[in-house]
Amino acid sequence: MFRKAQNKIQDPAKLKRLVSDLIDREQWVTLGADIKGDAYEGLLEKNAQDTKSGAGQYFTPRPLIDAVVACVAPRPGETLVDPACGTGGFLLAAHTWMMRDGSALTQEQREHLRRDALRGVEIVQGTDDALRQLGDQRFDVVLTNPPFGRKSTPRA
Repeated sequence: MFRKAQNKIQDPAKLKRLVSDLIDREQWVTLGADIKGDAYEGLLEKNAQDTKSGAGQYFTPRPLIDAVVACVAPRPGETLVDPACGTGGFLLAAHTWMMRDGSALTQEQREHLRRDALRGVEIVQGTDDALRQLGDQRFDVVLTNPPFGRKSTPRA
């Protein structure tokens, strides 16, 4: 994300105002996780839009993620993977979907969801193809919006 990053704020006084007067005054610990996650994703999306290449990142809007998860309707006990997970939107939505009636889950299903149900990997600079990272693991459900256009070298 920060590869070839450039600071477009040339005036030190404006940068100080942004960081000290605006960002530092926010009570981040009192904000809910959704608000912080939305802000983080918004910054990543803005960064991707600001570069001609799109920073190699593709952002799936939350309403689309929620619609895909609702169509797939993952069930407790299943294993899910997102091989291009980015900020983990599909995994978070799948977790929320399966927990929507948490009282109906057995202790075994809760434990599976907590420890084993969700897996995400990402293609990042310096690592292999995300699908290779998964090896021979098998999953019941794949939820993803893959970064089309990335060419991987065939395995030798």
